[in-house]
Amino acid sequence: MISHKGPTVATLKAIEDVLRRQAMPMTRYKIRQALGYRIGQPLLDEGLEYMADHEMVYDEGPGGQVLWIRTSAATQARLRGE
Repeated sequence: MISHKGPTVATLKAIEDVLRRQAMPMTRYKIRQALGYRIGQPLLDEGLEYMADHEMVYDEGPGGQVLWIRTSAATQARLRGE
């Protein structure tokens, strides 16, 4: 039986760093390019889906744009388990 755990915290932080630094909508291709192609497309998709579910990004889906949403300090602490 194979268990898939999804993106790691390091992966999510790498995606977050790129989106915060750019501070503008980016395509998934541009995000991967900014990460030096260290993250495969399926893992990036999972990471963005997780971040969208937690209202950290606005994601139009494949072929669309992704935008970092500024979250409150309380929301960030809750998401990080602090």
